Amino acid sequence: MKHVRLLFSLGCLGLFLYLCAFKVGNSDFWWHIKAGQVLRESGWISLDPFAYTRIGEAYLATHEWLAQVILSTFYDLGTWAGITILRIGLIGLAFGIPLLLHRKNLWVNSAVAVLAVASARPALTDRPQLFTFVLFSLVLCLCIAYPEAHPKKRKNILLLLPVIIILWSNLHGAASLIGIALFGALYIQQLLKGRSNLTLLSFCLGAMLVAPFVAPGGIANITYLYDLFTEKSAGLIEEWKPGPWGWYLKHTAVFWILGAVSLWYGRRNLVFSLLVFLGIGYLSRTAQRHEILFIITSLTLIIYQLRYSKSWNAIITRMQHRRIAFPVGLIIVFIFLGSFTYVRAYDINRNYHLHGFGVFAPMRSASAFIKREQITGNMFNNYNAGGELLFYDHKVFLDGRNLDYGYEYVLRAVNAGMDPALWDELEQQYNFTHAVIYYSLQAQMDPLPYTDLLDADPDWSLVYLDDWAVVYRKVESGKWKVDKEIMTITPKNLENQKIPREMGQQSFRTMESELNTIIRSQPEGVKGRMYLAKLYTAIEAYDEAQILLLEALAVQPNNFRIYLSLTKLGMERGRWNEALVSIKRAKRKAGFSGVSINEDRIEEIRQKALSNN
Repeated sequence: MKHVRLLFSLGCLGLFLYLCAFKVGNSDFWWHIKAGQVLRESGWISLDPFAYTRIGEAYLATHEWLAQVILSTFYDLGTWAGITILRIGLIGLAFGIPLLLHRKNLWVNSAVAVLAVASARPALTDRPQLFTFVLFSLVLCLCIAYPEAHPKKRKNILLLLPVIIILWSNLHGAASLIGIALFGALYIQQLLKGRSNLTLLSFCLGAMLVAPFVAPGGIANITYLYDLFTEKSAGLIEEWKPGPWGWYLKHTAVFWILGAVSLWYGRRNLVFSLLVFLGIGYLSRTAQRHEILFIITSLTLIIYQLRYSKSWNAIITRMQHRRIAFPVGLIIVFIFLGSFTYVRAYDINRNYHLHGFGVFAPMRSASAFIKREQITGNMFNNYNAGGELLFYDHKVFLDGRNLDYGYEYVLRAVNAGMDPALWDELEQQYNFTHAVIYYSLQAQMDPLPYTDLLDADPDWSLVYLDDWAVVYRKVESGKWKVDKEIMTITPKNLENQKIPREMGQQSFRTMESELNTIIRSQPEGVKGRMYLAKLYTAIEAYDEAQILLLEALAVQPNNFRIYLSLTKLGMERGRWNEALVSIKRAKRKAGFSGVSINEDRIEEIRQKALSNN
């Protein structure tokens, strides 16, 4: 049975690696890398180097400086591969450290760890938070190990904890206060037990309370956290809001149940365990970004408590003596775990364009266009575009540092996308010469923020468009007036792929030319190819349409919309077998949540295919 356990553990390791293998693509990632590069090249950042609207103003986001240095070093050494290796290592530590609490049952606990990683997958992005997950896990496990350890080892733990908090405070600022809270739960437990070593515990607690100030920013670590909770701009960011109960329970319900059951049967260091379980559980309901901390907490307590449960260990022992049932049971568990892992990873990677390896850089082509065309002056950009644009050395209007800009500033920028009067106010105040909009994140909204407003404004001309971003230029000369008059493709009709009801030869040629420009400007995009394929289908140029769709498929093989386009092309040509194959593939590629393919349409195509045969 030893070999069976080993194979199961290796299988779980494979699932873990699958979960952690995805493209670099978080919008905040880029400004963290740029900040780290500036820190390494020029030293401490005192004045804002990124936003032209904050020239001469204090740079506030200093609390993650060490994480930014580390991230940028790995990126500069190995680009996406360096970051991927770092990510796998940090996630492995965060969820692997708890496994050391009970090495004997590593094989079964590794399955729970994979379940935890899969549940926490939305939070596993390439940001300084990864360091918090590791250090949170480490402090939690050290607090658990303290009452169980030999007195000499206890002293070592108490010496180590303040050092960890110092490191944590430099990696992720006041997030280290969570570690102090974990130790506070241990302190309360030992206090209630009346243990004689409270003096050492008190010294350790005092040292941990001082530790957050041992950083270049000093008290700024604490004031930044205070501002975060008192300044209203955090309320504009989705991850700082509690998720809907359905979303929350989808990620955490199993860990609430397993954690509670393990506490009931283990009851080891119950005061500490309950305080941490309920305290971090409450924290997880205050913001989506805290849910992963509860998952790590529950994973750790499950492993720890069940280690001391006689009934659980007896069950595990009996299972291993069943020569047929044991391996069969593990196969069933692995199939379930593998299916859950695949579903979670596939849906998240589909939603955020993270399939495979490399980087997802939606602003890269728009930035290259601006530099190539030598467009200068004050740029407007929306919230999610700023982090990547400043990485490409653009002076931005806004990026992910919401506290640096303040609530009123961020709110005006967000609302200006739907309010022409507010947009005019901003335009007059900052004298914009061009605007870069990351429109695809809000492409299903009607009206489409910013782009619908600028498309209707005669003072602005659309000069660049791709799958994700759009660039507008303020009308300055007759040249841009002409461009304004002949531009046909807009972000909305590129996204919706609607063909005009009446389309003459001139209109067709204009659209064809613009779509070919879109295709050339962003080879990794597919919307231009799909739209042009639709135009060719409308004039019965079926072979040209199919070539374009197959090219799109080579670029984005997991895009279910391309298969839907191939389905429609097959139907148009009367090739029902091809249409059936395409729509079945579309259903598979659409994933498991958020998208549904019409089953009646599939059945209709199936019947047509059967009748043709």
